[in-house]
Amino acid sequence: MNQQQRMFLEQFEAMQTNLLLQRYRNGGLVPDAEVALLSVLEGRGYSRDQIDEAGRVGDTAAARHEIAEQEKAQRIEMRRVRQSADPAFKRFNLALKCVVIPVSAFFLLLAIPLLGNFIVIGGAGLLGCNTGENDVHPCMVLGSDVGSLIYGYVVDVFVVGGLNPFLAVMAFFGFLRTPFGASWLLTVVGIFVAREIRRQSFR
Repeated sequence: MNQQQRMFLEQFEAMQTNLLLQRYRNGGLVPDAEVALLSVLEGRGYSRDQIDEAGRVGDTAAARHEIAEQEKAQRIEMRRVRQSADPAFKRFNLALKCVVIPVSAFFLLLAIPLLGNFIVIGGAGLLGCNTGENDVHPCMVLGSDVGSLIYGYVVDVFVVGGLNPFLAVMAFFGFLRTPFGASWLLTVVGIFVAREIRRQSFR
C-alpha cells in the first residue's frame, strides 16, 4: 500500500460505515481512494458483494424517492388544473372578487390624502349633508356624526387629509358594525368556506 492509499485509509477509518457506503455509492473515487475505502469496509465485515448490493439498494431507494416526489408534484399540478377548469370553483373566485374588490377599493381610495377628502365631501353632499364652511353641521354616516370631519376637510384640506389612512381604518371598522357591513363580512367568510370545501373535494 502506497503513501496516498494509507492517507485515504486513515481518513476513511475515522468515518462511520453508513457514510462510507454512501461515499462508495456516489462514485467518482480515484483508484487509491477506492482501494482504501473497500479495504476499510471489508475490515468492518462487508464483502465486495455486500458493498455492491448496498449500492444497488441505495440507488433503488433514491430512485423510489425521486419517483414519489415526481408523482406528488404531478398530483398537485393535476389538482391545480382541475380546480382552474372547474366551473364551480371559477364561480366562487368570481363571486369573491365581486364582493371584496369594490369595498376594498373604496376604503383604499378613502385612505389616500386629498382624494379621500373629495370622496368624503362628495359622499356627504349626496347624502344631503350641509358641507358649508361657515359652521360644523351634523352629518350621520355609518352611524357616526362626521360633520366635524367634513368641516375640517373644507377648512384645512391638507392637514386633515394627512389623517386619511387612520380615518379609513376607523371607517372600515365602523362599516363592519353596521348591518350591511356585517352581512358583507358573513358573505365573504361564507364564500371562502364554500370554496375551501370545494378545494378539499379535489384531494
